[in-house]
Amino acid sequence: AANPSLKTTAVAAMFATSPLCLASLEDPSKKNLTIGTHEDTVDIMSRIFPSHKIIASSRATKNTDLTSGKVGAIQAYTTTEVPALRRVLGHNPVVTPLEGLNGTKLGYSQVVFAADECLEVDQSKRDVVQAFCEATFEGWADAIRHPEQAAEMVKEAKKMLGLDDEANDHWYPSVEFEVEMLQKCNDYVKGTFERDRYGVINAARWTDANDWLLKGKNVEPNFGLDVDIWQPK
Repeated sequence: AANPSLKTTAVAAMFATSPLCLASLEDPSKKNLTIGTHEDTVDIMSRIFPSHKIIASSRATKNTDLTSGKVGAIQAYTTTEVPALRRVLGHNPVVTPLEGLNGTKLGYSQVVFAADECLEVDQSKRDVVQAFCEATFEGWADAIRHPEQAAEMVKEAKKMLGLDDEANDHWYPSVEFEVEMLQKCNDYVKGTFERDRYGVINAARWTDANDWLLKGKNVEPNFGLDVDIWQPK
């Protein structure tokens, strides 16, 4: 985003499917709602929910916008907004996963991209990318085995870096919330496991998602994906 001219290619994925969902207080299949969504996903949400009114809304106040009645539903993540809303409401909101809804194919999420110059024939550069992926998914493996300890380590890292939970209302200030959020993330990571590693992207699924996202345009197979660098042995 900082440098649009930088060419990148996907090499791995942290989440096997997208945690994107619609969170609402009423069933969206029974009435049309005003849906608050991130500015950069208005078009996609309009494709998925053609009969609803889609508006761009603030990421920082999305949960409050829903509970106050400003909007009837929000674009949310099952890992963060949903458990935060449950704690505020005292019950679960109505959750509508986006993957598969009206033919939606979002594919993978939290994808690891590398600069194309790091994926050239020079094996030393590719070795660096592989080492990065190895360290990343070793970390996820540790988080899956020890979620409470991992959540505490993240908390300490946030203190060291001076982070403040992004000053938004979809973060709940409790250790229980942070562990639940991490465990929900872990479930998505587990879906990427293939033979000897986490993070593996299936090329066929990747291409299916590209076809949907690009509205059936003529896209070559494996567009935007390095199919060799992070694959099981």
